[in-house]
Amino acid sequence: MKKIIKIPGDYYFKSGFVPVALRRVRGTVLTHPHDYTGIPHWHDFSELVIITSGSGVQNINGTSYPVSVGDVFVITGKTAHFFEEYQNLELVNIIFSDKVFHDIQEYLNRIPGYHLIFRLEPELRSRREFHNNLTLSAHSLSYVLGVIRKMELESGFQKPGCEAAIISALFELIVFLSRSSDSSTEKQPLPRLAGLFSLLEASYQEEWDLQRMAKCASMSVNTLLRAFQAAVNQTPLQYLTELRLKAACSLLKNTDQQIGEIAFSCGFHDSNYFSKRFRSKFHMNPTEYRAGNGNA
Repeated sequence: MKKIIKIPGDYYFKSGFVPVALRRVRGTVLTHPHDYTGIPHWHDFSELVIITSGSGVQNINGTSYPVSVGDVFVITGKTAHFFEEYQNLELVNIIFSDKVFHDIQEYLNRIPGYHLIFRLEPELRSRREFHNNLTLSAHSLSYVLGVIRKMELESGFQKPGCEAAIISALFELIVFLSRSSDSSTEKQPLPRLAGLFSLLEASYQEEWDLQRMAKCASMSVNTLLRAFQAAVNQTPLQYLTELRLKAACSLLKNTDQQIGEIAFSCGFHDSNYFSKRFRSKFHMNPTEYRAGNGNA
């Protein structure tokens, strides 16, 4: 078995610059320093992989996946991977730190395709349970390559404002790919689950039960329970509770609202139950969390 090596982010991210980088791969030709295309490796950052020409075989956590032109997939941090076959393959790797999404994560979470490409597929693929990457049409791939070219030019010229331009182009690309995934796979079970994720993100404070969730996902309750367990290793209600607790943390940290008001605004209609769930998750009560400036 080949040794799996860790690749540090500073191989690709420039000090003091936005943590986003692009690298092209053209078959087995070495196109850039620190090219680990055919070497088993892992890293803390994520990669958005876009196959621009040809075909090959990608190994992810020991499972081989055939890929071809137009395929798009994400490899998240701490995932072992390498290409087994790539002699006739060309691709673009967009390498990024997840922290670049911090300020807009809330809005990305409202796009079902974002959950599908950036969360559900990588998670299931890492467990060797699922493979259903997005495949772009020739027209869509041409558009994507145009956005990538903008990012490359901004990175190369490094004029004032280039960091903002690169981030803007990255967000444009992610939204486009997420929407493309929505339209191409909306009738399949996993995209319907991703749609429910987005709906819960946007309306976690509302009254939800399993029947309503199942109806929104066009599934039976039993199918929904199995799908959630397979995708995120949680029940739907556990997932909803975590969304509510995450929202409560933000309010505790950034507002002076009363604990009861925060509980109610996040979907908890019993402040005692809210405090119990909060302590179970963070090992402190909401007041202690606020006093510690949001450090749990």
